[in-house]
Amino acid sequence: MSARSSYKKSEASRRSVVEAAVRALANQGFARTSVSDIADSAGMSKGVVHYHFANKDDLITRVLEHCSEIVRSRIRVAWDLGGAPTERIRRLLREAWAIRREGGPEIRVMMDLMTQAVHDTHLRGAVRKMIQATREQVIAEFMLSFQTLGLRPKVSPTVVTRMLMASLDGLCMHQLFDPQDPTEEEETLRALEIVAFSLFEL
Repeated sequence: MSARSSYKKSEASRRSVVEAAVRALANQGFARTSVSDIADSAGMSKGVVHYHFANKDDLITRVLEHCSEIVRSRIRVAWDLGGAPTERIRRLLREAWAIRREGGPEIRVMMDLMTQAVHDTHLRGAVRKMIQATREQVIAEFMLSFQTLGLRPKVSPTVVTRMLMASLDGLCMHQLFDPQDPTEEEETLRALEIVAFSLFEL
């Protein structure tokens, strides 16, 4: 087997471990999921998991990166459909909220790990990196585009991004514990738009 094919096989195996970890964590939560549970979910031995990741903390860091990448890719697709500035922002917000409202495995894992990180200093560092990476990517990919489209932020791009991320993640947390009535859906989206547009000048 060539070094290239061996590398690709190893990368595929590593990705399988990460995806299995997402499934296990989404179903059982961080506190109740062991490396053995993740190995079982992946259909691999515990030794294979440890071959790719030094420990559970190392794996969890990669899981957070994976989950945030999945979420960001969906947002990017919605943004890249084009249209007028206001239309693109509305579509971006609606997609960001849809991801959280659906409560898919990636969002469940992210929310779970964020709450666990309150009392886990190592996990807090991994969550901080995830939030910072997401904020930096939003600024790099969207905020500069907003300005190109003629939208000027009233406050710094960092603060704009913090406000939007906090609003969406806060709503997601409420949705997990106290799901809103479906009749409130459009009103919630309008409120998100009001918050977003209030941070820009056209």
